[in-house]
Amino acid sequence: MELLYGKPVAERILTDTKKRIGESGIVPGLSVILVGDDAPSHLYVGLKEKAAAEIGVRFEKFLFPETVDAQEVFRCIEEQNARPDVHGIIVQLPLPIGFPTDEIIARIDPKKDTDGFHHATVRRFLGGDASACPVFPRAIIELLRSTGRTFHGMKGIVLAHSEIFGKIMSQALSFEGLDADYSLADLGNSALAEALKEASVVVTVRGFAQSVSGDMLHKDVAVIDGGISISAGHVVGDIDFESVRKVASYLSPVPGGVGPVTVATLLARVAEAAVA
Repeated sequence: MELLYGKPVAERILTDTKKRIGESGIVPGLSVILVGDDAPSHLYVGLKEKAAAEIGVRFEKFLFPETVDAQEVFRCIEEQNARPDVHGIIVQLPLPIGFPTDEIIARIDPKKDTDGFHHATVRRFLGGDASACPVFPRAIIELLRSTGRTFHGMKGIVLAHSEIFGKIMSQALSFEGLDADYSLADLGNSALAEALKEASVVVTVRGFAQSVSGDMLHKDVAVIDGGISISAGHVVGDIDFESVRKVASYLSPVPGGVGPVTVATLLARVAEAAVA
């Protein structure tokens, strides 16, 4: 069993992106809007800021208290939309309870939609434009590619936390040549149990701690764990690591798997928007 660590994949993407930025002579600009005091959100933004500085992406943070009126956030987004030196905009999620998340994301200019979850970007991707792949699914695909294997014609299953993510992730796998589908069903569902046993690639992004065990899976399966939960004070994924490692050929750890690659693909997308 091979562990799919995100750091070497992320370093390759960041090195390539830094080179592209240097050759272009353009300084990509990323604006990040953060509302509230959610500690993990502030941590994630800090990681993005550090990586941006290392490769030459100009990074600006716009911090708002949880009590801010949504109209003020709208105005900030509109100001970033109008700036020619800003090539990417992200609103760090989750937003505090009560904020109109979909409406806020919809205010971002689709050309500057760095995360890739604006409805226009999603529509393009689901319509067949592989270049519009959102950042998080793109990071998962980069980890899968790092195996060096081809999964063309094999079955893939996405254990999703939402229908829209399930559709996006299964489409991303389909672009890699897999016969892919997604499920929101409980793990006790008989149809899902059968699909898991047939799948050569399993992507799970549910946030249910250690809920997927080795006896549920196909022998030699490649597993990308994008779930994050806290269990007994530790960060864990959706996968029961000890049992899954006995049957998997490839497995991404949590933490240390998808996370670093997500930051790298985010910055790569900003650079692509700047030098296109």
